[in-house]
Amino acid sequence: MGSSEADIIVVVRSYMQKELLQSEVELGDETPLIEGGHLTSLQTVQLVMFIGEQYGVEIEPEEVNEDEFRSLKTIAALVKRKLPA
Repeated sequence: MGSSEADIIVVVRSYMQKELLQSEVELGDETPLIEGGHLTSLQTVQLVMFIGEQYGVEIEPEEVNEDEFRSLKTIAALVKRKLPA
């Protein structure tokens, strides 16, 4: 499992498209997820749980916000910061 931001984006995008989205939405790296209506609060919780299981990192409640979960790119940056060096 790769841990570059690009690798994280691929994994998170794949999970979202298979498990969270109801339609064949094309998600670009900077597509607004919450603001664009692609992530509900429940789906965001599911995504946080997936990230924790997939990468072994804990996303703190205060990190679950529109800034950190704005796009696949911002999510990948958050995960990358939390991974051990």
